[in-house]
Amino acid sequence: MLIRKPIIIYYFSGTGNTLLLVKKIKEVFEKQKYSVTLRKISTSETVELEDDCHLGIVVPVAIESTFPIVWDFVKNLPEGNNRSVFLADTMESFSGGIIGPMKKVLTAKGYQCIGACEFKMATSMQMTEKKAEIGKQKNEAAFLQAEKYVQSLIDGSAKWNRIPVLSDLMRLVSRGHFIWRITSKTIRIDDPLCIRCRVCEKHCPVHAIQFTDEGMKIQHDQCISCMRCVNYCPKNAFRVGGKQLVQKKNVNVNEL
Repeated sequence: MLIRKPIIIYYFSGTGNTLLLVKKIKEVFEKQKYSVTLRKISTSETVELEDDCHLGIVVPVAIESTFPIVWDFVKNLPEGNNRSVFLADTMESFSGGIIGPMKKVLTAKGYQCIGACEFKMATSMQMTEKKAEIGKQKNEAAFLQAEKYVQSLIDGSAKWNRIPVLSDLMRLVSRGHFIWRITSKTIRIDDPLCIRCRVCEKHCPVHAIQFTDEGMKIQHDQCISCMRCVNYCPKNAFRVGGKQLVQKKNVNVNEL
């Protein structure tokens, strides 16, 4: 049984899917009379945690692992001192390089890893209306799965498995910045459509978009391809691989 004390959930959400799941997890915990606080994962060099609380981490999968901003957050966590921690991740189809490596890092920091669960949700790169409809169905199924996962955390039946060699090798793929630069370079701004509103600049989690004399520019060395700019541009002025996406605005961009 999960001891009834406050739960702090740190989350990162590029386009809103993960935040929707976070809200669902919070709702289910609160129905069971747990107190839940949500906090955004940021690039801060320090992370504050109250002394007597459980920790939740909810993040998206990216390149079969997760974004550098998430790994930086985990690196900056304080020592665990046997604090309970659970993980949830969202993905379109497959991961492999997050659950095992995350458990390895957190265990080394002294956290008690009580459960991890992966949720298939809508893609952040919706190329067609059909993809968008499939995504809605995936999300509904994920919310039902979240109810069962939270219950398993509460009753102690949740698992956090680790496959050392395979998961560690998959984590290596996303460890360097080279792969992120390659994916970032597929993102372009269609300048004639851009109205210089600077929404993308304001909400980029790693400050990779800047306003210049030549318009909005993506700094590909910083970009992590989270697709927030692509999905929340009011003029849909971004292109991925030369294609315009069907935008997905699941939440208010200020919540991300």
